[in-house]
Amino acid sequence: MLRLQLSALALLGTLAVVPAPRAAGAGTHAEAVAVIDDVEIEGDVSWLAAPEMEGRDAPSEGFRRAGKALAGRLASLGYEPAADAEEMLRRHGGGAPPAPKDGGEGKTAVRDDGFPLYHRPYTRELWKPVESGCELVLELPGEAPRSFTFGRDFVPLLDCDGKAEAPIVFAGFGIDSDKNRYDDLRGVDVEGHIVVILEGEPRHPRKFGGDEEFEAESNVWDKLGTLSKHGDGPEGVLVVRRRPAGSDPKAEDELDFRHTHASFAGVREPIQTDARRAPVAQRRPPVLEISMACASELFGVDVEKLAERVDKSAKPAKIKPDGKFADARVRMRSKSELGGVRCDNVVGVLRGSDPALKDEYVLVGAHYDHIGVNPGGVVGAGADDNASGVSALLQVAEAFSVTPPRRSVIVCFFGSEEDGLHGSKAVAQNLPVPKEAVVAMVNLDMIGRGDAKEVAVLGLRQNPKLEDVLDRAKRLSKTGITKLVTGQGEELFARSDQYSFHEVGLPVLFFFEGLPISRNEDYHTWRDVPELVDAKKIRNTARLAYNTAWLLANDDDRPPPPAR
Repeated sequence: MLRLQLSALALLGTLAVVPAPRAAGAGTHAEAVAVIDDVEIEGDVSWLAAPEMEGRDAPSEGFRRAGKALAGRLASLGYEPAADAEEMLRRHGGGAPPAPKDGGEGKTAVRDDGFPLYHRPYTRELWKPVESGCELVLELPGEAPRSFTFGRDFVPLLDCDGKAEAPIVFAGFGIDSDKNRYDDLRGVDVEGHIVVILEGEPRHPRKFGGDEEFEAESNVWDKLGTLSKHGDGPEGVLVVRRRPAGSDPKAEDELDFRHTHASFAGVREPIQTDARRAPVAQRRPPVLEISMACASELFGVDVEKLAERVDKSAKPAKIKPDGKFADARVRMRSKSELGGVRCDNVVGVLRGSDPALKDEYVLVGAHYDHIGVNPGGVVGAGADDNASGVSALLQVAEAFSVTPPRRSVIVCFFGSEEDGLHGSKAVAQNLPVPKEAVVAMVNLDMIGRGDAKEVAVLGLRQNPKLEDVLDRAKRLSKTGITKLVTGQGEELFARSDQYSFHEVGLPVLFFFEGLPISRNEDYHTWRDVPELVDAKKIRNTARLAYNTAWLLANDDDRPPPPAR
């Protein structure tokens, strides 16, 4: 399998620095199909699924990085922002972009922070930090108080408000595990202290599940429950954020507030939760998440090296502060609230070649979010779900740019699919063009595993007329797909982004890797990694999806609305 020579972030940088948009080509259909390439697909899956992308949880810094890169790619292929892009940015607090540096049309303006007009924002109700209600101060004898910086040194943990002032004590990972014969809390005076714990669990090759899924004790909510059982519990808790395993240890990022906390398939929830609130411990103290550098400054020791020693030994480690740090006290405040949080879809439009049909559109989409970083610090890479679909859509977008069809094409990279199709619902319910102008929607989701010659297609039961389009697409050119699975998997139809468009009455097709979904035992686990996806299968599916969208964008007739 191809190994890229650049780091993921270096590659991301090359994607974000995009040349001037190229003019749409005038190639043939055969030339367009030929650009759909498995080597490029493999490269795109690699950077999307890299540890630095932090599992692309929507919203997160990794999710924003991915969106910025995808916007740059659309710009480089000659796609335009949607006509209402400026209005959408204003509506969701993005503001109007500045005038173009070259004095050209506003719709092609590019700012230093990327390609804002390709971002189509939507708002979700999520936890967000209240900076004015947060504080972290270290007090040492004989010294002026040291105030730490919000967003760099600390952020609040969602739904754990309050304030505290007390001595600090280090409690390792905050884990008490009979199964692993491991107890960080033995001999630690939790009551009356602000307790500092490392997030996750020791990264030991055999204990704590080794390379398997993280164990329940590593969940931050489980840890808070454990701490609360020690006397009256801690006055406050500081959770030390560790970099995801495999990420660049030299990278210096801002500390990103976690609007959500991902759980992977198969993980038990140890504490009853409300739908929108953090799990409830017996007594919830104020909690901040802090950087590793901040933790080291609190104790005057290198906490990262201490954590690495525990990783190797799987034995608890203590910090015994000396000198002035023996009498250190911390003052802390934490506050977050439910409110509107901006997330972005990424949308580009390629104008059609037929003056009579260019105001009609075929929409092709794939979601680019995934499930983030689990409470054990393990990245959900999301190579199959859904870097596979995103990489295919990039190839389909490039193929259309080689020879634009009669109708125009809208390419959409959706956010927040994993949390309830929020991104695609936002587009479907507020389309960038009149709904009656949209001919059909084609969705690509999880197309990287299984037989390279097989693909499942859903949407035919709802719209049998699309079966003819699919049959012709299969014959239009060699795609590598010889087995189409149809008439099965209807239980999945409402679980991906095409359903949002079906709900508003548009014809849709959903390309999926194969059925049943239970064949993929790595779905929504940390094992969904680039090494396990088949770039040739993605290429084959992308070619069939391109042929299908090509016919929808060129046929004289339009498919009828779906059965509802």
